[in-house]
Amino acid sequence: MAHLVLVGTLVVWSFSFLAAARLRQDLGLVDALGARFLPVLAGAGLLLAGRRPLRLPRAAWLRIAAMGLLGVPVYNLAFLYGLKTVPTGTASLIIATNPVFTVVLARLFLREAFGLRRLAGLGIALAGVFVVIRYGTDKPVDWPYLTSALVLTLAPLAWAGYTVIGRGLPADADAFDTTYALLFVGSLPLLVLATPALGRLLLARPGALGAALYLAVPCTLVGYAAWIWALKRLPAGEVAAFVFLNPPLANLWARLFDGARLERPFLLGAATLLAGVGAIVLPLKREGVPAARPPAGTARGSPVAY
Repeated sequence: MAHLVLVGTLVVWSFSFLAAARLRQDLGLVDALGARFLPVLAGAGLLLAGRRPLRLPRAAWLRIAAMGLLGVPVYNLAFLYGLKTVPTGTASLIIATNPVFTVVLARLFLREAFGLRRLAGLGIALAGVFVVIRYGTDKPVDWPYLTSALVLTLAPLAWAGYTVIGRGLPADADAFDTTYALLFVGSLPLLVLATPALGRLLLARPGALGAALYLAVPCTLVGYAAWIWALKRLPAGEVAAFVFLNPPLANLWARLFDGARLERPFLLGAATLLAGVGAIVLPLKREGVPAARPPAGTARGSPVAY
């Protein structure tokens, strides 16, 4: 059952790139951010109210606030900005570099072991990113495209910071309470975007409204809960391995629904990138280095804040 839940969750998440791209077609960056996270704010608030008293020690709240800001406004501003120009298949591979940034930040700030294999994986993954961005698209590789790709790269970097901060959460912080608390805290500043004008805009554009609700409810409120539920029943490394379903699925949907062409350089770059990420994600136990304990509310190899 846990494996089926994970597969279903990754299928839902793989459509998030198409949904976010549709949202950006109809709305500006700020309006898209508000439409995407105001439902999350309401849903997370209701879920937290139903789970009281919250099992969150006072020492956890500063980290929860930092994780919420990185995981909601910072990550999604970069994500939504990039998807205005970058094709969804390419975007899914850029987002898949999250483990690369995570191990680098963990090495810099937590002094976690890196190892020669991870160092090699870092170089391979970065080479794959270069090939995908430079040669893997039929769009002109001009300054606006490169700017969007570089800004999009800030999204997995923000999520890596989220993960590294989360590794310092107290052990008695409940995973579900932590997750919905950081979603609520991170979405709370966006309450200023809850204007009648945004409501009228979404009602006039049902495609954008549907995309926003898809990103908010199945991808975030349900998807996060499903991921944590599966993590409690399977080894963290096994759960993290399911993330590799995301780029192939996202590219399949881009091919079927957007008519995207998967050129040979794109496929070569994608295979190179995923091979590098795989070398980084695989545990280091065989090299004599103990694996780090995943933080409450996140998983080792946690993919992305969809």
